[in-house]
Amino acid sequence: MRIGELASRAGVNIQTIRFYERCRLLRKPPRTPAGYRVYGEHDLELVVFIRKASHFSFKLKEIRRLVQLYPAMDDCTGPPPLIHCSAECIAEIARMGEQKLAEYDQQIASLAALRQELVDTLRQISNSAPAPADRAPMKAGPRKERARRARGSQMARST
Repeated sequence: MRIGELASRAGVNIQTIRFYERCRLLRKPPRTPAGYRVYGEHDLELVVFIRKASHFSFKLKEIRRLVQLYPAMDDCTGPPPLIHCSAECIAEIARMGEQKLAEYDQQIASLAALRQELVDTLRQISNSAPAPADRAPMKAGPRKERARRARGSQMARST
């Protein structure tokens, strides 16, 4: 398949495929005599894997390591890729996933604390605000205030 089909089937932009190649997340594909890139099903699977890792907020360096751990499969119709991994490979992938989960948990806790702080602040504001009947009348803006004063001084002079 050509780059456009690969991008379409993987749900990414053509430039994303080229970016993955420049970053060496994807191998440089063979080319036809006319110079077109030719990709296989394994490339499609790998692009989907990279996109999913990116969606999970893995950094480029982490994705590169995951790609190294991701087994190269000649036949994508076979068993799931992790079956081809060694125990050490699976353990490292799991460790990286657990580390990402711990980061998420920390972010969630921080956001929950920030949310509670905002709730408390809003509660303090609403408790200290005067009741609608107790509110002082709003002051007029500078122009209206000058006009009011001018009318008042004209009335004082005429009396």
